Amino acid sequence: MNRRDFVAKVSVLGAGISALSGTVANAKASNRTIPIVDTHLHLWDRSVMEYPWLSGMLDRDFLPGDFAEASKPTPVAKMVFVECGRLPEQYLREVDWVISQAKQEPRIKGMVAYFPLEKGLVAKGEMEQLVGRGIVKGIRRGVSEQLLASTDFLKGVELMGSYGLSYDLNITPSLMEPALNFVRRFPQQTFVLNHIANPDIKGRAQFDHWRRFLSDFGELAHVVCKVSGLITKADPNRWDASDLEPYLDHVFAVFGTDKVVFGGDWPVVLRAGSYRSWMEVFLGYTEQLSVEERKKVYHLNAERVYRI
Repeated sequence: MNRRDFVAKVSVLGAGISALSGTVANAKASNRTIPIVDTHLHLWDRSVMEYPWLSGMLDRDFLPGDFAEASKPTPVAKMVFVECGRLPEQYLREVDWVISQAKQEPRIKGMVAYFPLEKGLVAKGEMEQLVGRGIVKGIRRGVSEQLLASTDFLKGVELMGSYGLSYDLNITPSLMEPALNFVRRFPQQTFVLNHIANPDIKGRAQFDHWRRFLSDFGELAHVVCKVSGLITKADPNRWDASDLEPYLDHVFAVFGTDKVVFGGDWPVVLRAGSYRSWMEVFLGYTEQLSVEERKKVYHLNAERVYRI
């Protein structure tokens, strides 16, 4: 499918429609049969943990059954749960809760957990508890410029790497330069750049800055880019395919099809549309790839990175 057809096919999704149409229903047979690994699933139960950031439409429980309904009939075969910003001290409780949810929803194959890496080497015992849960494949710890320069934090990253865990790096364009210097310090550590570094798609602020530093990240063999969160960075009420296309073009140009994974970012994606509307964009854009390339982007890369 050429770019003009892609734009025409999914531009109607900017209204945030949830009815299934377009790409999911009409995609090539090969698209429908290639399994997808969603590397960015959130779930939460407010009776179990506290989530200070929740507000509006997200301030309710989201459980496996809700995702199963929201994702029908997309070909999602496996999911990776990503920590959900519960109170920091509840991170092990979140891991144990995810293990219990995976018993109900066996497609949950791995988890990216929170961990206080800034504790450095003194947290080795806590790290062993985390890794001992088995389901944990990576860590996500929010960063600042100050934290990225912290000696104890850097030692914590080294410790994490010794257990074979990946690092989900969630940054904004303003942090791309110090984060790039940070990941260059750990060439043996796998980093997953969340939400394509959260560019301002709505206002297109710092586009050249984002583009330049994303190219630098793309040159690093140990950095993978997670294609997720795009529609929530666009205008939630008026986004269309033409808003997203320059960002998708650049991601695939600099990371190729060997270092890109898909993320649904459910239920945060509901701020700008439905899970299926975002999936339609992703499937529509990647129809231009070969079957072998789609297999990499849809599931093989994710299975390798998260070891699932």
